[in-house]
Order: sequence, then C-alpha cells, then structure tokens
Amino acid sequence: MTLAPGADRPTGIPKYLWLKRVLLDHIDAHLTVGDPLPSERELAESMDVSRMTARRVLTDLEAEGRVTRAVGRGTFVSAPRIVLPMRLSSFTVDMRARGFTPGARTLRFTTGAPSDAAARALDLPDGGEVLTIRRLRTADGVPMAIEEVTLDAALLPGLSERDLEDTSLYTLLAQRADVVFDGGTQTVRAAPVTEEESALLEVPHHSAVLRLVRASTWRGRTVEYTVSSYRGDRYELSTAL
Repeated sequence: MTLAPGADRPTGIPKYLWLKRVLLDHIDAHLTVGDPLPSERELAESMDVSRMTARRVLTDLEAEGRVTRAVGRGTFVSAPRIVLPMRLSSFTVDMRARGFTPGARTLRFTTGAPSDAAARALDLPDGGEVLTIRRLRTADGVPMAIEEVTLDAALLPGLSERDLEDTSLYTLLAQRADVVFDGGTQTVRAAPVTEEESALLEVPHHSAVLRLVRASTWRGRTVEYTVSSYRGDRYELSTAL
C-alpha cells in the first residue's frame, strides 16, 4: 500500500484529519472490499504520526463502516453500509433506489391463525385469518435481511408465492386492493443473531442483527405486522429530525 508521505500534509490541517482523508481517498481509488490496510504501527512509521493518531483514525473508520478490524488478523476494507430509512417503504423500493437488484427467496408461505404477537398487533375480525410470508431478502444476490410479514388474509385473496417473485408486496397491495399504508409504528433494537439467521444471512454466530418490528395501518386499522432481521454489518439507520 503506497500513501503520500507525512511531508505532503498541508499546513494548518490536523494530522488526524489529514490521515483519515488520505486513507479514505486511497480506499476509494485503489482498494476493494476485503483488501488489507496497514497496521497502527505501520501507519505511524510511514505517515509520521503517533500510534494514538493512527488508532483513532482506524477506530473512526470502523465506526463509520468503512473498515473491519479483526483481532490478530488486521484491518480490512468493508462492504459499504446501506442506510435504512425510518419510514414506511418496501425492501424492493429501497434497494432499487440505491442501485441494487432486489431479490427474495420464500422460506414460508402460509394462511391460517395468527401468532400470539400478530394477533395482539392486528385489528382482525373474530376468526380472521392471516397470510404469513417469511422471505430471505437479497441485494445483487447477497443476503441482506430476513423478513416475516403477517397480513390480514382478506386483503389479498388468492395470492400465491409466484406473485411475489418479481414484485413488491406493497405494490401488489396497492394494485390489487388499493391498500396504501398511511401510518404505523416501528421499533428497532440490536439482537444477537440466531443459528438460523447466521446460516441464512451468512454472518458469524457472534454477530448482531437489527431487529425491526413494524405495525402498519390502513384507514385506521392495523393490517400488517412485520418482523425483520437486517445484517448489522451492512445497515445503519437514518431518520430526519
């Protein structure tokens, strides 16, 4: 890895900010996901900065999702994180907006009685059935999230797995039932990955996921209850204040 020497640092620019900019420029111009970066000691010696400065820069880049640090192995370029907006939007729409090709693999597709959690969340008539769709969501073929949607089955009678192959569920609701969600609640928390999630999302067993629980309303009724698990290493949350 070739970087500009310390003498090239503009006067008046703190070493910390300068080194961070040099590393980011080099990552963007010359490195790809998985490529190694110099160690703290190598950066300190070659760039004429203290090890504390080098450590601070690498720690910040890790917090921003630009690099991954593995004890005993080194520092490596990370895959870019995807900003997950805190709003009512489908996975398909979000991925296409970011230039990815969305995909899905159906894990479960059933109609029947709701789970206890879904029954508490949904405004269902007595004896009402729900449609439960559990899918592995991908972006450019890479596993990104596991999504389990529980929906009032009366909204989409006759829906099949094939209907969901290339179309967003939200799009089908709008086109077939004139249902466009107008509100709801969503909670997010970090959670340890389960054994199933580790296998499906292709992440280590010690990883964390972002667990999103959403209840969406239409015309004053809660008709959708969704629990999603997003890869913690590829997502960060964003909301307007």
